[in-house]
Order: sequence, then structure tokens, then C-alpha cells
Amino acid sequence: MAGLAGTAFIGSLGRLNAQSVSLSVPWMGWPEEQVRPLMAAFENESGVAIAEERLPIVELFKTLEVRLQARNETPDVYLVDGPLTASYAARGHLLDLGELMAGERDRFVPTTLVQGTYNDTLYAMPLGTSSQLLFYNKKLFAEAGLPEPSADPAARMTWEDLVPLARDLTRPDSSQFGFAFENINPYQLLAVPQSWGAEVIGPDGLTAAGYVDGEPMVEAMSWYQALFQTHKVGPVGTFQTGVTQEMFGSGKLAMMVGGTWNLVGLNKFQDLDFGVAPHPYFAKGKPVTPTGSWHVGINPRTAHMDEATAFVKWLSTRDAMDLWFELRQYPPALKQIWEERADTTFVDPAWAIVRHELAETATPRPATPGYREYEEFLRTAMQDIQTGADVRDTLARAAQNIDREMRKYR
Repeated sequence: MAGLAGTAFIGSLGRLNAQSVSLSVPWMGWPEEQVRPLMAAFENESGVAIAEERLPIVELFKTLEVRLQARNETPDVYLVDGPLTASYAARGHLLDLGELMAGERDRFVPTTLVQGTYNDTLYAMPLGTSSQLLFYNKKLFAEAGLPEPSADPAARMTWEDLVPLARDLTRPDSSQFGFAFENINPYQLLAVPQSWGAEVIGPDGLTAAGYVDGEPMVEAMSWYQALFQTHKVGPVGTFQTGVTQEMFGSGKLAMMVGGTWNLVGLNKFQDLDFGVAPHPYFAKGKPVTPTGSWHVGINPRTAHMDEATAFVKWLSTRDAMDLWFELRQYPPALKQIWEERADTTFVDPAWAIVRHELAETATPRPATPGYREYEEFLRTAMQDIQTGADVRDTLARAAQNIDREMRKYR
């Protein structure tokens, strides 16, 4: 599992003080078996210990804010959510990776570099990327006598087609719902207004008024609210990935827009027979799919710069990336992984769809140094809209709050 491409780089360090160095690395709270093997592979090659902290996503962000604001040597290396690159870089919390990754950029899928870059400088190395699929329960479709959605992106379902289909698959008497999004994170839901034609932030990356509360956004989010409040095809108040995945896996949800991690996560449901189809879109608009994922950055104040840079450089190797894909199944950031697995792993319909989306419809989240604030207020607004709040007033309030917070970046 060790990366041969990383060996030469690590060897150039002379393993200096390796046995006495332990890198502080805050990480996402994925299961240990999806994290520890990656860290162990680097440890085995370098002799440098990795003290990873697996934290739930909200706790990860809070922990990083506290530690980075202290402006000291910890953490050494940390997991960066793509759209937060600009925020961390603007505040001096990320090392410029231009020299470290010199000549390496062409190895990556182009869209993976977008959110690791701020002011034309690469600050965070892409660890993987992401895409979204429409998952559907084959058994529930068969029981309802309905044809399964096409896996051909050229024949993708429209949102207008999905609503009556979801109504046919909803069974209130048995608490079975027709459709839901996996969560209410803007990462997933922004594709709805973007497909409608909405611009979700101003061209300066700092203005929400007229965009977050603009008419296209209001119209698209009114459609979203109707799924739950008018058509009643989705479970109101279900906001978390784990809950929605459990509903889908247990046969209480017929269709779900969700991430590729479900291709592994749904395996725990032994009786589940599911299929996948491309992400729906509005007939009046265009196909848009969410993309962007986790990156890795270096604290410029680390006391272990040689070891930290060695770790990030190693993570960019083919072998480290291939191992990471085996562990977590995020769409690979390296072109080489796609090419090597083209006739094996990626012949699966799900991966054929993902590869198409990454090339044709993938749309990263807004690039703004204030993304953390933008996401926080917009997530709350989307949650309130789902549960019945006035759409126009809720978005206007969110835009006002976002613009107030953006002042410090101007």
C-alpha cells in the first residue's frame, strides 16, 4: 500500500528526527478503518508518526477555528473543506504550496484544483473530489409498477418529472416517502437554484443581497419547499446524512440525491437493491451537479515543516491516492487513477455517470473568503424553508446576515 512515488521524496529528508516527530493532524470523523490505514502507510515509509484526530464535521470546523486563530505551531497539517481554502488563506493559515507542487498541477482533474486555489495560488492539495447521484430503490419501483430512471446522462430526469414520480412512491400509511436530499448542506442544495439559473453570490465573492435573495433563488427554493409542504413527498425535519441514508437503506425512502460515499455506505443494508441515475435538473435550466471535496493544507507556523511537507507531498502520489480511493470511494483527484481503473472499477454505471458529471456539469461552491459565514446562514435558511418558513423573508434575512459578516473581508 505504500507509495513508491513518495519514497524518493521522503528519502530526501534523511528521515531526520523522524522517530521523535509526531504530526498533529485534525481529520474528519470517518470510521477508523477508513482513516488509519492511510496514516499507517505514511508512517511505515517515513518513520514520522501521525496523530490524527477524527472529529465530527461541525467539531472539526470549530476545532480548526480555535487552533488556527491562536496562530501557533499546531496543527501541523489539517483537512481543508474545499470552499474554506479562501477563508484560511486570506487569514494566513495556509502555506503556499506552489513550490511544493511545482509541475504537479496537470496530474489533477481540473475541477479539483479550483477550491484549493485562492488569488491564483494553490494553498490546499486536493485529496479527492465529489459528485452526486440519484439513488433509487429498485424494489419499491417494481412494487409501484414504475419504470426505473435512465442511467444515461443524455436522458436524465427533470425535476418536473421527479415530483409526480415521487408522489406515486409516497405511502403515508406506512411512512414511506418518495424523495429526499441526503442533507440540507448548501453543498448539495445549491445545485437546485443554480439549475434554475440563479447566481448564488455576487461576482466579487462578497455580495449576497440581490443573489441569495434574488428572484431566481426565491423561485427555486419555493419549489424545494413545496416538495415537503405541498407535495409531501419528503420527510420534514430530516437534515442529516445518517438519518436519510438509514431511511433509504431500510426501504422508507424510494429516491435520494446523495454522494458517491453511499456506494459503500449502503452496503450495510443486506436486503437493499438500489440503482443510480444522473442528478435531475430543471427543464427550463441546465444540468448542474455539486462538486468539490476535502483538501489538505499545511499550517505555515508548523514546527515540523520538513515532515509536514513530506506528508502532503506523499498524499499527492499515485499510490497514496489509490489507497485513499479504496478506503473512502471519493471520486479521485488524480487523472491517473481514473485512467488505470477505466476498464475495471469505473465501468460501473455509477462511476460512468460521475465521470461525465465531473467533465460536463460539476459546479464548485462559491469562491469567497467568507464561505464559512455564507454557508452557516444559508444552511439555516434552507432548513427553515424546508420546515415551512416564508421563503422570501428567510432568504432576505440570510442575505442581510451574510453581507454584514462579509464586511470584514472587504
